[in-house]
Amino acid sequence: FGFAIIFFYATASGYSDIALREEAYRANNLGVALLEQYKHDEAIERFKRALELKSDFQIAKINLAIAFYNAQKLIEAKKAVADAMSESPNSLQANYILGLIGRTENNQPESLAAFLRVAAIDASDVGANGNIGEIFSQPRRYAEAITYFQIAFDAEPYNTTAIYNLATVLQRTGQRERAAGLLKTFQILRENVAGTSIG
Repeated sequence: FGFAIIFFYATASGYSDIALREEAYRANNLGVALLEQYKHDEAIERFKRALELKSDFQIAKINLAIAFYNAQKLIEAKKAVADAMSESPNSLQANYILGLIGRTENNQPESLAAFLRVAAIDASDVGANGNIGEIFSQPRRYAEAITYFQIAFDAEPYNTTAIYNLATVLQRTGQRERAAGLLKTFQILRENVAGTSIG
């Protein structure tokens, strides 16, 4: 309460800035809630509103890119990511969404580069390592795929996506016994709804 009073007696312009910032955060939070309800177009409008109120709002820039991506508006998503990365080129979230856009566009070099940037900053990121492994699996670069799937599995041994992908590549390289053990774990986690997955 005392904290609020201090701001209440701030200058008129200062109070206005605080009110605008709070409204921007509300718009962003509403956008996140709408994303969770799969209302992507409505979420886009909320994130745009947040950025109208606070043009340097980095979280809203990234969330706008995510909303565009989920709405399958890839050109707009790339523009939003570029805007976010112009200020924070090492943003894990911005690079990750850029990797997803690249995969959707079947631009594997761009996607791989983006996910590798994420892994360079956060070596145990499950999503980035899983996606890198999948990209390497496609041209049958199984040794590299195993390396990244293993990292994902080690970081999150209950992640059904990491387990299944690692098991699949191990099977393809003749490591059937180890693959069978992982597939058994995969089945247990899936039946008990105890695992997580990468969507």
